[in-house]
Amino acid sequence: MRALAAFIMKGRVQAVFAVCILALMSWRIPFFSLLAGAVVGLPTLRKGAYEGAVIMAASVATLGALGGFLIGSVADAVGYGLLLWLPMWLTAVILRESGRLSTAFGFVTVVGILMAGSVYWLYPDPSSLWREGLERFFRPMLDNAPPDFDTDQFWNAFAAVAARYMTGAVSASLVVSLVLSLLIARWWQAVLFNPGGFRSEFVELRMHAAFPFAGMGMLIAALTASEDVAVVALNLSLPLFALCLLVGFSVLHALVSRNKSWKVWLVGTYITLLFVPYIIVPIALVGLSDPWLDWRERLLPS
Repeated sequence: MRALAAFIMKGRVQAVFAVCILALMSWRIPFFSLLAGAVVGLPTLRKGAYEGAVIMAASVATLGALGGFLIGSVADAVGYGLLLWLPMWLTAVILRESGRLSTAFGFVTVVGILMAGSVYWLYPDPSSLWREGLERFFRPMLDNAPPDFDTDQFWNAFAAVAARYMTGAVSASLVVSLVLSLLIARWWQAVLFNPGGFRSEFVELRMHAAFPFAGMGMLIAALTASEDVAVVALNLSLPLFALCLLVGFSVLHALVSRNKSWKVWLVGTYITLLFVPYIIVPIALVGLSDPWLDWRERLLPS
């Protein structure tokens, strides 16, 4: 990864080449979209907004030309590139100017919440739209399902429930994708120009005080309000949940950095995540409560 970061920083041509190759690979393997976004982020963090904008614009134009040749649609390829790289560029600019991960991540979280809210503003019942999309996605598999498979039960037990929370889930996925790309770009920057800086910056990550209050308000609304209001509150809270989860992991890494005996707990947490995904809930609660309880100092006072 260091070699890739060094290659990107050699010049604009190298950066645009890396962005476009990774973007093309992401059509098959979505993970590479995170790296493509990080390639846009690294020059932006290091050299400024203008340099990042030039690389982004050149990458979008190149990807559009490739899209016209490979898939017959320039517009789709350009739209894909802008969707991936414009938010990433803007987030990297905010991080460069503020110098704080918390500010950049807070911006991304607000964008995610506004995105979910705008869906409800445009479509009072977005679950019906998501249900239609899920039905188109699963229909080929259901048509080939075993004869004893109850499709009605499937729709009632899974699709109907999933459709109600897809708005928040998609918004949260945007937050997670941008955050991961930005973290990769920041890590590359540290590897090349500030060894050890990324770790010290990440373990001190904290969210703005407004976010935990907003999170608590959404949780209270989800538990006490009417069903329709509760669904909206839960969808709006999912992007914020992603930020809390990130802060929770920051707390865990901070404990390890201060006391190596915590390393076994960190490794065990990551292994458990592979088999019990629900463990992200208590980790997110750690992040949500950190502004009040200050887990780093409470568990390992300096």
